[in-house]
Amino acid sequence: MHKISTQSKSFIILFLIAIFGVFYSANLWSNLGGLPSGPKEIGYNETMKFGNSTQAPQPVDTSTWKNFSDAKLGLSFKYKPDWKILPVISKGGYQVLQIDPGKKFYNIKIYVSPKGYYVLEGLPTTNVQIGGQPGLDVNDLLFGVKNGENYYTFDIGLSLSLKNDFVAMVKSVEFR
Repeated sequence: MHKISTQSKSFIILFLIAIFGVFYSANLWSNLGGLPSGPKEIGYNETMKFGNSTQAPQPVDTSTWKNFSDAKLGLSFKYKPDWKILPVISKGGYQVLQIDPGKKFYNIKIYVSPKGYYVLEGLPTTNVQIGGQPGLDVNDLLFGVKNGENYYTFDIGLSLSLKNDFVAMVKSVEFR
């Protein structure tokens, strides 16, 4: 019996990992295959909301929420008392304000730029009013509004369970 070289062992291990990865990916892909693939299948309606429901978000009592105001960004809004406002950072031509809703959630982000919206182009939107200005809404998860020379994009990110609070926050926006 001859001994298998270290290189051969490494190759076999990498090959098995690749095979496992292919099967795992195929399994994930087949699970996604059950999802609708086009507008007609996922229930677009005349308001261009997507998903199985166009249910409006539940009202949220913001009377105990804190107020945030920033003259440089030109806006103010209400936010939950246990959320934290992080310092504004510059990234990719945008001023980015992050709201930290806690450890188990992703940060909510507000992108501000004179050059345009952040990631809104090409998405199905409905028209809304934000801070008295005409705005755009992508299924209550992403909002855009232009005020003066700035474009504001409100992004819930991946913390979908905060949708009602996020919508309440966006509805409280006032421009300075």
